[in-house]
Amino acid sequence: MNRITILTSLVLTIAATSLAAAQGPTSSLAQRSLPGNPSVPGEQVDGAIRDLSWYYRELPPPRKIQIKDIIHIRVDEAAEMESEGNLNRRKQANFNALLANWVHLENLKAIVPDQQEDGSPQITGQLTSRYRTQGTLETLEEVRFRVAATVSEIMPNGTLKIEAQKEIQVNNETWTYYLRGVCRVEDIDPNNVVLSERLANLSITKQETGHIRDSYKRGWLLKIWDGWKWF
Repeated sequence: MNRITILTSLVLTIAATSLAAAQGPTSSLAQRSLPGNPSVPGEQVDGAIRDLSWYYRELPPPRKIQIKDIIHIRVDEAAEMESEGNLNRRKQANFNALLANWVHLENLKAIVPDQQEDGSPQITGQLTSRYRTQGTLETLEEVRFRVAATVSEIMPNGTLKIEAQKEIQVNNETWTYYLRGVCRVEDIDPNNVVLSERLANLSITKQETGHIRDSYKRGWLLKIWDGWKWF
């Protein structure tokens, strides 16, 4: 009896395998049939990727952005500049002036020559000036922060104008950030985040108030002094 049961199970298994092979492989993951193997090795099989791959997944449709929607901005900007200059200027001037002819007003009616008894006045001089300067400038600036922006306008071509403002206050210290820019919808990742380097017409403003800012803030007199550069 056991031999008959085993033989029956074996025959049913072989029959099911043959039927599945005739119908082509079926993906349990995608729940769809896949085309059979090509009869000739290397032969191209017609079909889209979604029809040939068991692991293909349809991408979600693009998100529709509306005005006043919130988009997160990751700001990571760095600027580095290095400059070096030398200036060496030298100027020398010689002059020799002789006043040979003198005149005087006679009786308020006529101008007549006036001979100088001690000879004609003469001036001789020499002027030498030298200016030399050397300067080196090296700066490194970095701005990193995250901010949530709102869509202020949708352009006719679909690009987005975004604006953001962020204020942080700790005791008497206040930091305020302003950001404006233009981005494309496809630059926004699935997590609703866009990088600052993908923003066009980017404008970032940072303002700081408090005791720390007052410690290195220039006064109005020093601003005038530096503006005129008297020396």
